[in-house]
Amino acid sequence: MRTTVMVLAVSALAALGLAAGATPALAAAPAPFCESGASQFYCDASSAGTTTWSITWYSGSVGTFTTAGSTLFAACPASNLGHPVRASYSYFDGSTTQYSGTTQFICRSGPWL
Repeated sequence: MRTTVMVLAVSALAALGLAAGATPALAAAPAPFCESGASQFYCDASSAGTTTWSITWYSGSVGTFTTAGSTLFAACPASNLGHPVRASYSYFDGSTTQYSGTTQFICRSGPWL
């Protein structure tokens, strides 16, 4: 029993790349807060200074936006209304680039909630 558990644990670590000393890439910054309404969306990041946004549309295409601060406000393309959109961001904290987790929201044409 002990051997089986050890083999399973080593297999799991190897699958994650940990057995060879590698560490999985983890998001250093929290996922953004996003909401949508009136065919527009708003996202807010936990970043300082210039923020680079990655928006993955329902079609699979990716839009990249750069903002001077932590807020992105943009229009939802008509083909994405009513569909899920994924958003993440990155920023340079003075020594390294920090990457966020990803959040998902629906591009809505209705009123802001």
